[in-house]
Order: sequence, then C-alpha cells, then structure tokens
Amino acid sequence: MSDKEYIDVLRFGVFMSRSSDDAVQRLGYRIFLQYGEATGDYEPLREIAQSRDLIPLVAAIERLHPLLVEDTSLSETFFAAHSTNFEETVGLRRIYRTRGQMELREFNAREPDAVVVAPTSYGKSEMLIDKVVSNLQSRTCVLVPSRALIAQTRSNIVADDRVRDSRVRVITHPEAFNHDVRFIAVMTQERLQRLLVENVDLEIDQLLVDEAHNLLPGDTRAIDLSQVILIARSRNPQLAITYYTPFIASPENLRHVDGADQATLAKAVNEHVKIERFVITPPGEPHRLYDQFLNETFELGAETPADEVEAVLQAGAHRNLVYVNRPKDAQDLASRLASHRPAVDLSPAATRAVAAIADLIDPRYSLIDAIKRGVTFHHSQVPDSLRLYIEELFRDDDSPDPRFIVTTSTLLEGVNTPADRLIMMTGTRGRANLSRSAFRNLAGRVGRFSEVFSPERGDLSLLQPRIHLIPSSYARRNWNVDSFLSSVANVASVVEDKVQNPLLEKAEEVSDRQAALEFLENIESGVTTVVGARIASTEVGRLCYRHGVRDFDIIDLEKTLQERVDERADNEQIDDVEALLNAIVEIFLTGIDLPDGDDLARVRDTVGARRFYGMFLDWRSRNEPFRRMISHFVRYWSNLTDEYVYVGHRWGEVRYGDGFRELFVQMQTKSRAQLVNLAVVKIKEEQDFVDFRLLKYIEILFDLELVSESLYHRIKYGTDDSYLICLLRNGFSPELARLVKDDYGALVKVNSPLNQVAVGPELPDAMRRDDRNDILAYEAQTLVNVGLDFDGLLLP
Repeated sequence: MSDKEYIDVLRFGVFMSRSSDDAVQRLGYRIFLQYGEATGDYEPLREIAQSRDLIPLVAAIERLHPLLVEDTSLSETFFAAHSTNFEETVGLRRIYRTRGQMELREFNAREPDAVVVAPTSYGKSEMLIDKVVSNLQSRTCVLVPSRALIAQTRSNIVADDRVRDSRVRVITHPEAFNHDVRFIAVMTQERLQRLLVENVDLEIDQLLVDEAHNLLPGDTRAIDLSQVILIARSRNPQLAITYYTPFIASPENLRHVDGADQATLAKAVNEHVKIERFVITPPGEPHRLYDQFLNETFELGAETPADEVEAVLQAGAHRNLVYVNRPKDAQDLASRLASHRPAVDLSPAATRAVAAIADLIDPRYSLIDAIKRGVTFHHSQVPDSLRLYIEELFRDDDSPDPRFIVTTSTLLEGVNTPADRLIMMTGTRGRANLSRSAFRNLAGRVGRFSEVFSPERGDLSLLQPRIHLIPSSYARRNWNVDSFLSSVANVASVVEDKVQNPLLEKAEEVSDRQAALEFLENIESGVTTVVGARIASTEVGRLCYRHGVRDFDIIDLEKTLQERVDERADNEQIDDVEALLNAIVEIFLTGIDLPDGDDLARVRDTVGARRFYGMFLDWRSRNEPFRRMISHFVRYWSNLTDEYVYVGHRWGEVRYGDGFRELFVQMQTKSRAQLVNLAVVKIKEEQDFVDFRLLKYIEILFDLELVSESLYHRIKYGTDDSYLICLLRNGFSPELARLVKDDYGALVKVNSPLNQVAVGPELPDAMRRDDRNDILAYEAQTLVNVGLDFDGLLLP
C-alpha cells in the first residue's frame, strides 16, 4: 500500500473509533492494530490506547518502541502522571491495568452482592482472593465447578500472604469442618450441600461462586448449585454473594426465584484489547480468513496439508492448545501428533515429569511418549493430581521448541495456560455445538494479558491471536465451519443467554420449577415459598433427599424403600462389599425404572457388572496404589474369556449384539501397553461412578446404621486409619497420604479428632531433596498452609 492509502485507512480508523456502535468501534481499533503490525508504526495504536486508558498496551508499545516517548510535551507529562493510577507493584514486578480492570476491581471491593463479569485476563482469580481477604474473620465459601479446581483454587488462596498471616483454616471437605468460628471453604456444590445438611445451624457469611455461568443449564449440577445458594441465603439473610463469570449476555439471568438476588448489582466491561483472527484450514485446501466484522471469508495464499495431523503442526505456534470434544479423541490425537514429531530436548521439568509419571502410573502410559515429543493431553479421565501436574508442566516448560496440549472442555473451567495459538478440531461440546459464550471463553485462553504484555516478549502479535479451525475426523461429518463461526463469532449477532435452570427467575421453561422447589423444600424446610409440595414422611425418603438422589421419584417409592429397610433392621451390619452391593440393588434399584444404558441398571441387571464392581470396591477398600489398580484391571481383562468386553460409550470401539453404539472392546486384540492406557482412564471413570452414583446410597445405608463404620470408611476413603482419613479430608491424594504417614510424619501436623492438618514448606522441600515422585512433591507444594498455627494443632 502507498502512504496515501495508509493515511486513508487511518482516517477510517479514527472515524470508526468515534462511533457509538460497539462493533464499529472495535473495527476501528482493529485497523490501528493491523496498521501497526503491517508497518511497524505503533504511534496511532498508542494514541488510541492512551485515549481509552489501555495502560498495559501503552506501556508495552513504549517498551518496544522507546522513540515514541521522547516527546516532553505537557500532555505527555500529564499522561505519564495519569498512568501511575493504573500501576501496581506485585513482589518485584510492576503491573499495569486497564481502566476496565480498575473499575471491575473497585466494584468487586465495594459491592457485597455482585455479579462480576470478568473476561479472561481481567484478574477474576485476583478479585476473588481479594474478596476472601476482605472477610477473613468470617465464614467464607468459594464454590468451584469441579474437584480438580478445588486444589488449584485452594493453592492460590493459601499462597496469598494476607491469608497466611491471618492463620485462618482453609477446608476442602465437609468432614474437615469442626464448628470453626471462621474458615475459608473451597468446595463443589455437592460438598457444600453435604456440609450444610450435616450442620443444620451453620451459617455462611460470604459465598463466592466461580464460573457462575454454570448456573444457566438445566442439568442436575446446575440445579444443585442453585440449591446450595438458596439454602445458604435462607439461613443467613445477610449473606453476601458474588458471582464471577468470564462471559454472560445479561447478568440478570443469574437471579434466583423468590427474589433471592434482587439486591445484587452487576458490572461488566466493554473493553477490547485483543482482536482474534479466525483461520479456516480444511486439510488439502487453501486457508480462509473469517472476518467477524463482515461475516465473510476470504481465501489466503497458504495451502493446508492433506493430512490432518500435518495440518495441526503447520498451524502450530510456540505454545498450542488443540481442542477436541472427547477424552478418547484427546489421547488419540496426542499420540498421532507425537508420532509425527521427533524427540525434543526436554526441559528439566519435562524430564522430571517423565520419571514421575512412569513411577506413579506406568512406564507404558502414552502420556510419557507424548511428552518426549513435546505433546501432552488433558481431559476429565486423567487422574486429578496428574491433571494439575500437566497444567503446571505446560505453564513452566520453558523449552524454545513448540509444545502442544490436546484438551477437551475441561480447559474451559478456569484453567490458566500460557498459550499463543488455539487449534480447534471440532465445534462441539458434548452432543451440542459450543455456545457463543463457551467459544469466547475457549478463545480467551489464548493470549492472556500476562503473555501479551510480558516484559520478555519482543512483539505485540498476541494482540491478534490466531484461532485455527480444522474440520477433521474428530468433528461431525457435516460440520460447517463457516456457519459455526457466523453463530459464535459474528460481532453483529445478538447475544442471548440460554436460561434452562428452573430455579432461576428467567428460566425459559418453568414446567420443572415445582419439582425443583419441592426437592429443595425436602432438603431444608422453609427455603422456598412453594405451595403444595410433597414432603417425605419416612426416614429413608428424607435421607434420599439429603443425599441428592435423583434416580427415581422419592415420594412415590419411599414407603417401599422403607419397608425394605425395615426388613433388615435386625440383621448384622454389612461389612463386605458383595453384601453391600446386593443391599443397594435390593433396597434402592429393584423394580425401579432406570434409563436404558444407565450404569446403575447394569449393576442391577447384569451379574458380570455386579461382580466387577464388587472387585473394584474391594480394591478401593484396600487403599490400593494407582499402579497396583492398573495391574488389577489388566489382569482382570486378561483372564476374561469373552471376546467382547463392555467399557462404555467413552472408550468403546465396536458394537456387539443388537446394540447400535460402540460400547465394547476386543480385549484379546490389545497389547499390554494398550491395556495399561485403557486401565488408567477406566479407573478414573469407575472412581467417578462410585463417588457420584453409588456413594450416596452407601451413605444412606450408613446413616441407617446398616453398614459398619469400618466398611463405610474403607469404601469412601480407601482406609479406616484415622490418620490417613484426616489427611484425605484435608485434600491429600491417597498416594501422598501414604507417603507422608510412612516417611514424613514429622513434617505434617495432624489432629485427627479435629480434622485439622498443617503442612509447612519443609514437606515439598524434603520430598524434592529425597528425589521423591515429582507429581507428589508438586501436590505437597499446593497443600502448604504455613499460615496456620502449627503448635495449636498439637493435641494437649
């Protein structure tokens, strides 16, 4: 382009940036971005950034182009003084914030009842911790959507010096509560419900709901989340609730029924620092650029390789997120990527990771070979402690070579990764397309502010992060990428939330509201204003509600269930897993309508399934190490004479009998290494089935005194040792708990009667000095809580 043409373009940019239309303003801003990238002249972008108080961008431009700040005019002097209002020193680093970030932080600090819409990079985690710190003398609960995020959030909170200095307890399990006057709880909605149900007088003073957009769907987890919020609000009308979410079209959609959130104020920012570039790269075809402002595509010069794996490698940058829909796809694509790459020079962190995974899991685990070639995978079927370790490895691996992490939607749940490229192999999440908000959340994981404005970064290219979309074998055959982008990325589209949770005021469908309110009223009377609610009249019925049973209509069946319980009143307490499974089936599942394919129905109807879960619960009750559990699975499969073995829809490969779904695997065709890799994911899957589907029935039987305390503890914790149980209740994995008891007891203070544990930095330091497993050493590091009074935890 000629100078005159550039001048004309800049004129359009100025004109558009002054528009009252948000989309037109953003288009004007993109003109300045692209002009700077094309010419190396960033003065126009600096001017627009100054006018909008995008101080981090101004500082980055001035650092990279110091000649732009030689002007000593009065206006420059005034702006330099003005910019100090957006500056903060954290440790040895100087951090700059945008006006939007500052306004969000001020709102968060000022309002006790709030919805904070903080896009990725806008400091949501910092604001949440600031809110925690503002009420250290109270009872605060942070609600997170998954168990994996409990450890991450707890670690972030405990690392704050203000929290450590306060010596407040941070608890993650309901059983760790000891009637503390003040505490910080980090829990999922299921754990908080159990805490509230078991402590009827407990009042929470402050509730912080992370990833609050998870309230919008109509699934049971969203309803459970609403339930605990409404119970906490009912017990303490002065409860302060803050909802944090990276994106929501209308914050009012988070308001609950009966005016529970009427006093809640909302704050969002309409500030745009990054503008994504969406590149459609079909294998064997030219690249096409999708323009989100024009809603059109334009062919580019580059050609995509015909092989989809080579297409991923071509699209890659330095640190790459590769998105697929299913855990099975994540592991398959990671293996294929690794097979196309040579061995890389491993960083010290990656070298430790290879040894640690081989020791804790198995040397044949496919993740090891992938890491050796600069690839990892991340999904819900990876063991929790290993998943956190993988995230840390991707963050800390400072190798100059490209790195790829193949991931599913688990990455949408608040995981922070230093990625500079997103490669999407599909546009689905579960059985549906990614929603507009989920897509924006995923795209926001690329080019975080800490990376864009890092003092070590030598350019501003991440202001326009590249998102590559590859229609692949991991996508639906009819995936129309153009249509998908038009629905999720077109800036002119009207953005609307899909509100399906019946406990939200603006739910689109309210036919299920009566049932949801009735369920809530049975958990805690007086929470709702529902009229005509059916209330459980039997002990077993009330316990089913308190433990969140949703597999059948409790009111319709409670008398039958109670009769079955009464028939066992004079029996000895159950103390073996076979009798326990039989009791669950005979009391709760016999004669019950369950959906086709439901695993509970398989336990009830299939002798082989009940035999398998009997073995699995026995292994679990003996506190077997993960590596030994793998051996049990492999041996079990190897001894089967059946050609086809059921493994479920997530990992099934072939159909069998009259079925139309791929639910089976031909085990006899699998190598030892393939069996090991299948065992790793099946152990996690079966542990989740026990924890989320079976355990509630075991807990009901225990409350009814039909199960021995020893068996209950062995099933729930893998042990009846009070020392180990105390560690597990305070967030330790079984492997780390065993190691601490055997070798590091002197470095951990444990008060079993009070369910209290104190971990000092000496524990991870000693483990690393002794060359212990690095995964466990990292886990120990996340558990350090030196702010607690160690001496106060010692029994008198």
